[in-house]
Amino acid sequence: MNLAFKIGLALFLVLGSAIAMTTVLNFLRFDQTLHHLLAQRLTVVLSETQRDIVSGLDLGLRIENMENLDAMLGRRLGMSSDIQAIQVLDCNGSVIESRTPPDLSASVATIPFTPAPEDQWQSFDGNRAIAGTLLRDSVGQCAGYVRLIADISEATAKLSHASTKMWQAALFGMGAIIPVLIVLFILMRRRHRVFVELNEDFERALDGQPPRVPAHDGDVLTAGEMSMISLYRDMRDQLSKTSPNETSASDADSSFVDDQDHKGKNA
Repeated sequence: MNLAFKIGLALFLVLGSAIAMTTVLNFLRFDQTLHHLLAQRLTVVLSETQRDIVSGLDLGLRIENMENLDAMLGRRLGMSSDIQAIQVLDCNGSVIESRTPPDLSASVATIPFTPAPEDQWQSFDGNRAIAGTLLRDSVGQCAGYVRLIADISEATAKLSHASTKMWQAALFGMGAIIPVLIVLFILMRRRHRVFVELNEDFERALDGQPPRVPAHDGDVLTAGEMSMISLYRDMRDQLSKTSPNETSASDADSSFVDDQDHKGKNA
């Protein structure tokens, strides 16, 4: 595995990880925003219902004795098309009044009621959202509960559609990286070829062989690389001036001079 391929693979992994992380973060942000909007909608309906019921409790009425309770729940049911049911329950969890569309009465009736420790709560489970609030009388004691059951299948479908589109865009972005990496791979390989040729040419000079021409010096890009190539050329030219034969003759002459000096000393 050559250097250009390693660098290209590393760049692809880094850019791919960045795109994937950005996609996940955008999806989580969109999911959080969507659930926040749904929660606000349920909170508004609950607050309106709670205010009307508490107004009657402040007058000393019991929830069971409120005559306009059914009409009030019917108005709240029409505030949002996502609401499947709105219920008023006593402190034991028994239903006092409930309003649901006719085709959903049976399915909503099977949902158990479990009061939460806090005064208001919300839960999202698949395609259904449940929100509730505690009703208190004028002395702060429990007077009952209000519970909303909403269908969020449309929002879940939008979330799934957005997720699909985001990942498609991410894959398209990763695919667009590949041609760029191919171009970088070609350029790096061409530049690598220059230094391989220079290294081979320098080794030939050390062996006393003639240089190979032409070299691909034009593939380099930076001034530092050009200076390095010039240094290679200067070293190559200096090695070319001294051939192996000349080196051998010079060594022989030096050996002869040393022998003569040794004989003269012995004499």
